[in-house]
Amino acid sequence: MPAQLPRAAFDPISPDLDVRSLVESTPNFEYVARIHCDSIDEHGLETFEKLVLLHVVLGGQPLVIEGYDQRLDKSIFSEKWLRDNYSKKTEIARNLTNKSDLPLTVGHYLNNMALLTDQWNESTYRDPDFQRIYLKDIDCPPLWHEELKALIPPSLFYFNESRTDPFQGPGSASLASGQCEKEEEVSKPGDLMSCLPADMRAENLMCYIGHEGTYTPSHREMCATLGHNIMVEASSGLVEHGKRTKPGSSIWFMTASKDRDVVSEYWMSTLGHDLEIEDHFAQINAWKAAPFKTYIVEQKPGDFILIPSLAAHQVWNRGTRTVKVAWNRTTVETLEMALNESLHKARMVCRDEQYKTKAIVFYSLERYSKLLRDAHENGVRSQKLQQLQKEFQRLYSLYTQILLSESFSENLPGEKNVELLPFEGNITCSYCRCNVFNRFLTCPWCVGTLSSSEEDNYDVCMECYAMGRSCACISKLKWVEQFRWSELIEKHERWRHQIISFRGFVDDGYQPLSVERKRLGKKTLAEVCQEQLRRRPWVDITKPPAKSMVGEEADDPDDPGRPRKRRKVHKSDKWHKENGSCHICKAPDALWRLASCSCNLSYCYGSLFRAFNIQPQSIMEKFEWTCPRCRKICSCGACRKDPSMTPFEPIYTSLGHDTKKIADPRSVESLVDFRQSNIRWLKKTGNSTSDSRRLKLRRKEAEKDKNRLEFLDEHGIELGPPIPIEKGNSHLTDYEDIPVDPALELDTGVIRLSSEGGSVD
Repeated sequence: MPAQLPRAAFDPISPDLDVRSLVESTPNFEYVARIHCDSIDEHGLETFEKLVLLHVVLGGQPLVIEGYDQRLDKSIFSEKWLRDNYSKKTEIARNLTNKSDLPLTVGHYLNNMALLTDQWNESTYRDPDFQRIYLKDIDCPPLWHEELKALIPPSLFYFNESRTDPFQGPGSASLASGQCEKEEEVSKPGDLMSCLPADMRAENLMCYIGHEGTYTPSHREMCATLGHNIMVEASSGLVEHGKRTKPGSSIWFMTASKDRDVVSEYWMSTLGHDLEIEDHFAQINAWKAAPFKTYIVEQKPGDFILIPSLAAHQVWNRGTRTVKVAWNRTTVETLEMALNESLHKARMVCRDEQYKTKAIVFYSLERYSKLLRDAHENGVRSQKLQQLQKEFQRLYSLYTQILLSESFSENLPGEKNVELLPFEGNITCSYCRCNVFNRFLTCPWCVGTLSSSEEDNYDVCMECYAMGRSCACISKLKWVEQFRWSELIEKHERWRHQIISFRGFVDDGYQPLSVERKRLGKKTLAEVCQEQLRRRPWVDITKPPAKSMVGEEADDPDDPGRPRKRRKVHKSDKWHKENGSCHICKAPDALWRLASCSCNLSYCYGSLFRAFNIQPQSIMEKFEWTCPRCRKICSCGACRKDPSMTPFEPIYTSLGHDTKKIADPRSVESLVDFRQSNIRWLKKTGNSTSDSRRLKLRRKEAEKDKNRLEFLDEHGIELGPPIPIEKGNSHLTDYEDIPVDPALELDTGVIRLSSEGGSVD
């Protein structure tokens, strides 16, 4: 069994929790900053957007805009309206108690919310058998969509395509008075998802209806997007339909973007959970003991919460009813974080990538290119145009990064018979389920081997194949591309010339792809896959696997059940040529499964991943790889005795993840068993789970990213009069020495909601 850590248990929040006392008595708790939506009218929409950019996007801190309850139409955003218009509609509710789905009509759920809430009190709130039924991730009513579109600042709203969308909300007076005329001339999208063709967009405008005790586990927004959540309605505490209600609200526990690494490490090393899997609601004690600041907000009707990229947060619902509308928004900043960080983490745990990140880069460039051409033809000159140009350059850099990763080797024979499959945005990796932009690998041998489909292709992204993930055939996969390579190169060159035209000069940052390719200094991802296709053996899945006698014990035919003495097998010259042994494991293995150094030592990829935090691709992309022993950091038993060595200490905890439960059943991991944790290596190095060294290291790294104002020049921001921000009580206490043990506790202390419109027991 793989070594694992104890996992923190779920501990619900008492209905009697006093949020104010909690925040004021906890040094590392702080209220989320707030502004009133009326202040947007006072200071203007442009100043508000600068505040959001500085505080949320660049500063990485959450923000609440309050007061929308006075602007929402209560005849539409009401429980009565839901009953009148959606009572008979069936939705899939989530039973959080047994983690199952439950089909319910909206009317049936609303009828029983008071009973579901009344089951919880100070003595029963920890009962593990009581139902927690959450109507989450349901489609937002179209009328609500239109009403919110008219109230939420356009730059923050769902699928916003331009700055000039109809808007009558806070700050709209500045548009009407002409204060933002220049913005209208070069109106860029507020949500880059809107740049995708309509049939490729991910619908993520969702409603959440919950009662006391329902919750959303700790998580980060998908693909590093910015989160937006507004409570549009909640129970008031008055009598409804003959039943007394309890006031509805939601408690949010939130973190800053800069703390994402220390939060992730704390979740794994102390709580025993992987934040990427989104299956754990952390106890209040765990948040209290955390070595980072936690932002608290009790969300009430009219509170609009902005969630920074990659900032962990969890939500607990209180009272009889809370109704929220939420959506995500993609920007240039989120695309950069997704490509450089978020997508890799999602790939490790096989989390769906619904947002088509690379495709958004491509189609956003096309949109921006047209905007810039139109602005040039119309003679537009404004600060907003300069910001548009800078975003275009950042998108172009991401596009260059994508094309470089997909570039074939210049030294290997050209790939023949590459299949062209026109891009429709629906190809996902059969292993990690991430979206594929252009090139990928498909297996001609595994088509139709699943009974669920007559023609179910096994397609694998290049990132997964480099990691050793594929179907059981392992090799002889075929290349597929969704765009003609010449078309992608032509667009890259055309956009490069467009940048040069408005910059007025050429520098090293904007060279032809062929030049960028030569100065890359490493093999591209596609080149790695090309080499591995040649190196890895093909396995005929129609034949039973051959048994190896190396290291095996067979039964004695004269005495069944009694192990026969291990027979010494003579290893041929061919075997020695094709096999080696890991410097750490000492076990014999095929050379294609080992990373070899010029010193003739080899390491298996599993040991490199767990003991040295080295991914297979980072080894394969190097022209000459230097092993840990040559780098004087080897941490194996023999090398630890060498006084010249400084054994490497893993810098983060890896709990392992069983991808077989999620990936296509035809899948295998041929290089690294990612189910295995690195707990044993942490203990070997003395950097055990009780040691907070890794957490302190992560926190120091976070502090380096604390001041994001250096981005001001890059974005060309000129601050106007500041909007007042209410921060509540500020705690500046240094909590470095707070113990990381959260002193976890779980006490034990039944209502059943059926899906058939029946009674509640």
